[in-house]
Amino acid sequence: MANSGSFNTSGYQGRYLLFSWSLSSQSIENNTSTISWTLKGAGNASSSWYNAGNFKVVINGSTVYSSSTRIKLYNGTVVASGNLTIAHNSDGSKSFSASAQAGIYTVAVNCTGSGSWALPTISRSATITSAPNFTDVQNPTINYINSAGNAVSSLQACISLTGSTDNISYRDIPKTGTSYTFNLTESERNILRAASPNSNTLSVIFYVKTVINGSATYSTLNRTMTIVNANPTISGVSYRDTNSRTTAITGDNQKLIQNNSTAAFTISSLTALKYATLKKIEITVNSEPVSETLSGSTVSNKTVNFGVINSSSNLNATIKLTDSRDNSTTANIALNMLAWSLPSAIITCTRKNNYYSETDLNVNADYSSLGGANTITIQYQTKESGSSSWSALQSLQDDVTTTITLDNTKAWDLKVILTDRLGSSSYNFSVDKGIPIVYFDRVKRSVGFNCFPSNEGSVESGGLVLDDMIYIGSQTLLDEYTLSTPQTVKVLGSYNYSLIDGLFSGINIPSGYERAYRLTAQVSTNNENYASIGINNFQSNGVRTWSGRTMRGICGSWYFKESDIVLEQTLNYTRNGTNLYLYNEGSTGEAYFYNVTVHGYLIKTTTVLPTSRAADEDISGGSPAS
Repeated sequence: MANSGSFNTSGYQGRYLLFSWSLSSQSIENNTSTISWTLKGAGNASSSWYNAGNFKVVINGSTVYSSSTRIKLYNGTVVASGNLTIAHNSDGSKSFSASAQAGIYTVAVNCTGSGSWALPTISRSATITSAPNFTDVQNPTINYINSAGNAVSSLQACISLTGSTDNISYRDIPKTGTSYTFNLTESERNILRAASPNSNTLSVIFYVKTVINGSATYSTLNRTMTIVNANPTISGVSYRDTNSRTTAITGDNQKLIQNNSTAAFTISSLTALKYATLKKIEITVNSEPVSETLSGSTVSNKTVNFGVINSSSNLNATIKLTDSRDNSTTANIALNMLAWSLPSAIITCTRKNNYYSETDLNVNADYSSLGGANTITIQYQTKESGSSSWSALQSLQDDVTTTITLDNTKAWDLKVILTDRLGSSSYNFSVDKGIPIVYFDRVKRSVGFNCFPSNEGSVESGGLVLDDMIYIGSQTLLDEYTLSTPQTVKVLGSYNYSLIDGLFSGINIPSGYERAYRLTAQVSTNNENYASIGINNFQSNGVRTWSGRTMRGICGSWYFKESDIVLEQTLNYTRNGTNLYLYNEGSTGEAYFYNVTVHGYLIKTTTVLPTSRAADEDISGGSPAS
């Protein structure tokens, strides 16, 4: 922006015209600038003067001087001068141009020139320089600059929500001041609060309006108002048990029975503040919430049916009230809980001496006290095992042993039912036939421990014959052997039973018992062949592993009595005896044998053992191992 300026025209032999101007004054009220201007000869030339004419000066589009009169034009000759008032644009800005021409030495115009400049802007409005974010309880202060001062017709400020109207109405502010504080009335604050029912923040626009000669201009700043101290309020909370069955037991609706009482909460005077509305009430007990929606700004009383509460001890309920701005308030209330669970019992039911029909039944009940208001009823019924018909219910006293009669030749089912004032539970169990701890059967010449013996001359426990077979020990006959092709090979032999009967050296054979044996070995095969072991006429099951030597299976014979062994010619000798056989059966493949072992037993002579060989066993699953 310029306060003065000049330009030179083109010239003749060094002589030209100089146009210059300077700002004389500016009128804020009229929005104009007045300049003074001069046109004069200039430039050193070969001649001290030249005849010149046809002068013309145009400023801001207006011809301010025009003359065809020819004059002597010296360096410094003032051709013309004057003052010109120039109107500015409505925003106070203005640019103008000027041009000049003349005929120097010649009559025709041969020298011209022009220039353009921007005048200093004339202030047309005040400008807001700062404004704060503020709360709904504060009085915001704006800062502004009004360069026009008292030249303005009026200067006002307001707060708008949209820019279309002055929601907080315009008020005069000092024309020569630099700040203004809005001292908001409560009704004005409520206008702002009501404009934001669903949020704690509100966008506002601060306006400063400047009026000069009936023309208004505006300066604005956008800011945020925050609503504070607006949490909804509750005046009181209470609860009660609405279940008539449980209140009949407790006699007090302020006592809640675990998992039975129906709790209802009443909240008083629910109020949303500062033009919010109520949104939701939520009650949480034991981390379980129950909520209901609300509407309006106030609710005098609200009842929420919570339902049953699973707690065995006193605890707090939390009540949370939320408004449309998601502001909330909470309240707590202590709940008086009475522990309750279905009754249970420790039950014992045993035949006398574990045998007789007289049976002792004791039920030691455990049930909830409910503050001394609860009672327990104990009943039982019986039926023969396998029957579908129960006897009539009979009563029992708590923790008192009662003798009942259950035929000891039969097994019985019993049901015990425990009933308190809120529920019942039942227990089902069985009583076996009467079994003595020790029973001597003189007819069978046998003894039974916790059983009746079923065999002649036996000792039995729970039906198991304890003395039928007695293990003596074992001895490895062969550590390792390989059969490279399918074949049957005798590998060891000895006269009579000497190959195996040494297991019984130093052992007296009781009357009614004899020697018995069993063979076992680890084996491995590498194809579809089976490996097994045997002594004379007894052979183990066959095992196929179909793999390398590291995959093994165990083959084993059935138990066989020494008296059932058919003696044959001893390996490499003519006399009869017992031989150890290794079998590799199949079309192809090797068989490997490890730890071929004989086991010795004492077995009753009356015990009959199978003599057939067990079926072949394939432990590889029918395909080569990988």
